[in-house]
This record gives sequence, structure tokens and C-alpha cells, in this order.
Amino acid sequence: MWYFFEQLLLGCGVFSVPLGIFIQLIPNELVLAYGGYLTESLDASFLSVFLLAWTAFVISQIVLYWIGRYGGRPVALRLYQSFRISEAKQHRAERWFEKYGAWIVCLSVIWRQLFAVSAGVMRLSFRKFLTVTVVVFAVWSFVFVKLGMMLGSNWRHIGEVTHGFIPYVGIIIGLFFLIRYVRTNPRLFKKSA
Repeated sequence: MWYFFEQLLLGCGVFSVPLGIFIQLIPNELVLAYGGYLTESLDASFLSVFLLAWTAFVISQIVLYWIGRYGGRPVALRLYQSFRISEAKQHRAERWFEKYGAWIVCLSVIWRQLFAVSAGVMRLSFRKFLTVTVVVFAVWSFVFVKLGMMLGSNWRHIGEVTHGFIPYVGIIIGLFFLIRYVRTNPRLFKKSA
């Protein structure tokens, strides 16, 4: 099956980037790395590949958000089943939305379907959702297209490259939430006199 997707990417040129992003089964890091490779091999500009990827991410997230918003939990559960996301994970994502608010959308880069649909189900403000989505996927697209440019014809090895720094991204996100928690709950850390 991966051979089929790879041939699809190779056959569509620059437009394989948004196509690959809309086909939710292909890892987005692979699609973006391929887009970076295209900037080196097909005289495609970095800006065009970046904008195509960024726009495709934002549009796909908006569609998933509105599916969750209008379809509610019943539609979300059917959608999650098609993406092999358990109901327990959906409930966990909803609890995170209640606890952390719009910032949890930052995790959409890891699991696009879960967090975008859950944001809609939880009726997160569309403006907040869109703001965080636009910023997060701009950074994500920029980083992985640049990595694809650096890897060149070895773009298929993006998993090996990212494997080393993904834990650090998780630590940074965890520290962000910890600092935010400490700032919003200072009374927990004051010494009692």
C-alpha cells in the first residue's frame, strides 16, 4: 500500500503535497519532506510548497472541526472508528480541551483527526481554533519542508531524522503546559506561613 502512495506522490509533482495532506493515511512528515525534496529537484519554490502545505493543513483542519461541530459525538465516533481512534482517546482529548482550552490544538500536528474533530465536538471557539491551527501548522510546514530540502533525495528517511528530536518536542510542549499550570495556580506553590 505504501508503494501506491509513494507512486501517487511522485506522479503529482508539487500538487502531491496538498493531496498527500488531504489523504489522512499518509504521514504528513513524509509528505512535507517530499515537498522539500521537490524544491531541490523540480525547481519548485520553497514558498509555493510551503504555502500549498500550510493551506492544505488549515483547510483539512477546518473541515474536520466543522464535522465535529455539526455532526457532534455520534458522527465523531464513526469518524474515529475509520481512523482507528478509540472512544477512550476521544474522551481523554475532550478532558484536555476542558482543562487546557485552545492550546491543546497544538497537539493537532501529532494526531490531526482527533484534536480537530474534538475541538468541534467541544464547541471550541472557531476563532481560537483557527488562530492556533494557523500558527502551529505554519511552523510545522516550514520545519518539515526545510528538512526535506536538507535531505534531498533521501527524503524517505525523514522518520529516522525526526525520531531523534520528537521526544524533545514533547518535552517542550510538556514544559509549556507545566509553566502555564504553575502561573495559573500560584497558590499551590506558595509556602504556608
